[in-house]
Amino acid sequence: MLWVSYGKFSREGVQGLLANPQNRAGAIEKLMAAYEGKLVSYHLLLNGDIDFFIVSDIPEEKAADLGLVNALLVRGSGAVETITTVPACRADEAVSLMRRARDMASRQAYKSPAGHDYFPREGTRG
Repeated sequence: MLWVSYGKFSREGVQGLLANPQNRAGAIEKLMAAYEGKLVSYHLLLNGDIDFFIVSDIPEEKAADLGLVNALLVRGSGAVETITTVPACRADEAVSLMRRARDMASRQAYKSPAGHDYFPREGTRG
């Protein structure tokens, strides 16, 4: 299963990278391997809001611990101020998810508190 993690370096993390410029992909690969996963890609944005994003492939049964690892291990290191990890899917895989959501909506498995129809029928407004 694909996961995207994104976050912001702490001041200490930025200072560490300036003092010792390095590619942290190896450290991320090692962390992913501990989850029987793999690093797909690692990118730096360095815009102050989101400094990095990571795409990883981690077995779904191992993903439950990812939040704990992010909170305690990665943020606990002091190098990262914030990190968020969310599941991702390829666009072609999303079509089946869209169909499932549409089918659930047609059975009214979820109804908005405001009563909006999120999947209006053609020719009508939601």
